[in-house]
Formats: sequence, structure tokens, C-alpha cells
Amino acid sequence: MSSRMICLTLLLLFHWAPKPAEAQEHRTVAAGSSVLLTALPTNNTEHIQWEYIRSSTPENIMHYYRTGKEPVIAERYEGRVVFYSSNGSLLLKNVQVSDSGIYRATINLNKIDAKETVLKVIEPVSKPQLQINSTVVGSAVELSCEVPSGKVQAIDWKKDGKPLPRNRCYLLSESFNVLYIPEGQKSDCGSFSCNASNEISWQETSVNLTIEGITPPQKHALTISTVALAIAITLAAGSVLGFLVLCCQKENKKITGELWRWLVVSIHGLVCVSSTLMIIASVLWMREDGLSKVLTFYMILLMWVTMVTLLVSMILAICPLHLQMFKKKTSK
Repeated sequence: MSSRMICLTLLLLFHWAPKPAEAQEHRTVAAGSSVLLTALPTNNTEHIQWEYIRSSTPENIMHYYRTGKEPVIAERYEGRVVFYSSNGSLLLKNVQVSDSGIYRATINLNKIDAKETVLKVIEPVSKPQLQINSTVVGSAVELSCEVPSGKVQAIDWKKDGKPLPRNRCYLLSESFNVLYIPEGQKSDCGSFSCNASNEISWQETSVNLTIEGITPPQKHALTISTVALAIAITLAAGSVLGFLVLCCQKENKKITGELWRWLVVSIHGLVCVSSTLMIIASVLWMREDGLSKVLTFYMILLMWVTMVTLLVSMILAICPLHLQMFKKKTSK
């Protein structure tokens, strides 16, 4: 192999060999900001050249000779760069996404020891916008997180400032920008936040989710309450009608004896059934909205009415003689 071929081979090896760590740098900055690009330090700098490499084609930015007075800046970069002759660094101002690429600083025309900075310019994310499609209990709820501008690399969801609870079925879309709640419940109410981020910025937006409407247990409670109310209205109407009948009847034709006893048993039985239904409805409602003082007092009152009416009905139906004994004792 000739000496000429050996020299060409060595040049190619030096050209394509990976640069040392100090000769390579990776920077990621936000669009609109300024970035300082540095060159390799050297004791004897006679000439320095900055280039921008786009698709393997170098584009001159500026070059500076120590013997000269001012750096020579390419027309395209006039007003956009500031050169510091003391250390050879270059300040690139108001960078845009199109400025991404490789910036190379060559000292004394030595291409092998040139420093390259791989610059990545990305748009910072803007503040996300949260939208809710439905707030009706039992329906499918979707929270959509839309970022108007900027490159989004990650989206994180939180509820009340904490990670999404695992005891509820929360589903996320493939891009994580939509949060699905298959069946919205009152327990899902709270503050949901969407955090959008990339390498250089992050933004967060929160929205309060309020699930409205009546849950299935509450619907059952309302149905039971309606039945109990119907029984109570029927009982009241029957009592008023019976009272009017008794008042209008003649003395010798008034209801007495066994018929009267079973009429009283029926009335107390209906009151007992109505109170029991109201207790069941209160329990169902309490499971959804929690326990309150008013509801506790209401349930205690209903339980007392239920026990009293049940006891009176049983005594009248099974052992009516006990009431006669009580009547005799009171008459004495």
C-alpha cells in the first residue's frame, strides 16, 4: 500500500471517528430563548469559525481572526449572534425550532479538534384546557386534556392533588390525554388536574368534577319512600273516613267488638309497614350521602313507631285479653 493511500485512510478514520465527550455537547432549549454555545479551550487561538450543519452541509455563521478587529458574521445571522473573543463562545439569540441542528466551532482550521453542539429547540407547552362531557350520575364521564401549542411528551393525571385512586376504574386513552370514568358516581366528585410536560417545560390545569343526579340506590330509596307515603296517605284517608262514619252512625249501629279490634290491628299494621319502609329508604340514602344528625333522629323515631305499632298489633291480634286486664287495673 502506497504512502498516499495510508494518509487518506488515516484522514478518513480521524474524520469518522467518534469525538471525545468534551468535543460533543447536547443542548435542549425552549423556543424564543437565547443559548450560549462554547468552543474547546485552547492557549493559542489565531482563528475561530462557527458553522451550522444542516443535512451534512455546513453553513457559515461567522469567523474571527485574532489579527482582525471585528468578527465577520454572515448576513443571515446579523443581529442574532454575539461573539465573545475572549473564549470563543457564541450567543445565539431568539432561537426557533428551525434552528435545531449541529453547531461546530473550529479553532485554527483544525477540523479534528472542532467542538460540535447538537442543539434541540422545542416549543414549551401551553396551559392545558380541560373539558368534561357529562356530569350525570351513572353515565360515562370523559375528561379531555387539550394542549393548544407546544410539543407534549407526557401527560399525568391527579385527583385532589394525589395519583388516581386504584379502588376506582379510571381508564386512559392511548395518548393519555383523555380520562374515562365508565360509570360516574358521587365518590368521583373532586378536583381533577392534568399536567402536560416536555423536556423544558410543564403546565397544569385543574377542574372540579361534580356528579349530579340520583344514584340507583337513591332511586330505590325514593321508590320505597313513595310506597310508604302512599300507605300513609291511604291510612290517613281511611282514618278520617272511619271517623266520619262513626260520627254519622247511630248508637246502636256503631262498630263494636271483633270488627273494631281487627280494624285497629289493620291500622297499626299499616303504620308499622310504612315505618319499616321508611327505615329501609333511610338506610339506602345514608349509604350514599353518609350519616347526619337529622337522619339519625329520624331513624330513631321511625324505629320507635315501628316497635310500638308492631307490639300493639301483635297484642290485639294474638292476645287481646292482656289489654282487658290492663283496662281493669287502670279502672281500679
